[in-house]
Amino acid sequence: MSHVDEAARRLSQTGTTLYAVLELKKGASPEDIKKAYRKLALKYHPDKNPGNTQAAEIFKEINTAHSILSDPKKRKIYDKHGSLGIYLYDHFGEEGVRYYFVMNSCWFKTLVLLCILLTCCCCCCCCCFCCGTLKPPPEEELRRKYQQDVHTQPKRSGDKENFTKEEDDYSDDDN
Repeated sequence: MSHVDEAARRLSQTGTTLYAVLELKKGASPEDIKKAYRKLALKYHPDKNPGNTQAAEIFKEINTAHSILSDPKKRKIYDKHGSLGIYLYDHFGEEGVRYYFVMNSCWFKTLVLLCILLTCCCCCCCCCFCCGTLKPPPEEELRRKYQQDVHTQPKRSGDKENFTKEEDDYSDDDN
């Protein structure tokens, strides 16, 4: 797990927003974010605070907040979905975030439940395969059908059994 993921997860669990880490309000401009980041980064940088582990942790949180809030796509996702949206974005991309939240929405679940209740089945394919319309036959039926096909096939024209005795006589004369 990367440093950014770990720091974002820790912030999410403590309930601290990325805006609070940078001491900003939610609608802050990109310039305000950059100014706040520089001010706090200088204050908590590990080189200015040698041996202070708490300052190093705060510096990591500041870097995480800045990396997310300075990227317009990540900021939009964070503003709309929070740290879960950022986690999904890092692992599945922007489309993955949208699909995840669409499929977890109340109306989507209601629609799926309604379809299940109206059709009395989870899926048409499931119904066709389970109930027998497209259910594959048992192996015994396949074996019997194969044996019937072998017995009922017409004989090939080149087989010796199809020749009459007269045709055999003509073939001997040609040699």
